[in-house]
Amino acid sequence: MSETKELIILLAPEGQLQGNGQLRESFHERRDRKGANYPMWFLNASLVSKFNITEKKGYEAVVAEDSTTISWLKLRFGGERLTKSMNIEELWQYASQPPEQTEIIDISTQS
Repeated sequence: MSETKELIILLAPEGQLQGNGQLRESFHERRDRKGANYPMWFLNASLVSKFNITEKKGYEAVVAEDSTTISWLKLRFGGERLTKSMNIEELWQYASQPPEQTEIIDISTQS
C-alpha cells in the first residue's frame, strides 16, 4: 500500500524557485549531506498540476517532509507555504530529480 504523508510545500510562479540554479544547488547539497533519499522533491508546472497543488497555471513547487527546509527556501526564494497530504511513492517516481540545469548566459561584453 502506498504511503501518504502530510508534507510542506513551497509554491511560486514558474522560474521564481529554479530560475537562477540556486535551488538545484540546494538539492545537491542537502542530498550530499543527508543522503540520496532525503525527502525533498521538485515539481515543475506540469507536476504541480498532476499532484493538484493549485488550480493556478504556471506555478512550480518544492515539497519536503522537513518544515525547516521549506522555511529556509521561502526566506531565500519567496513563495507561498502550504501543507498537503501526498503519496510519497508517487513523489519519488515523478519528482525525485532536482530542477534542470539553467541555461548559462554569457553576459560579458565584447568589443
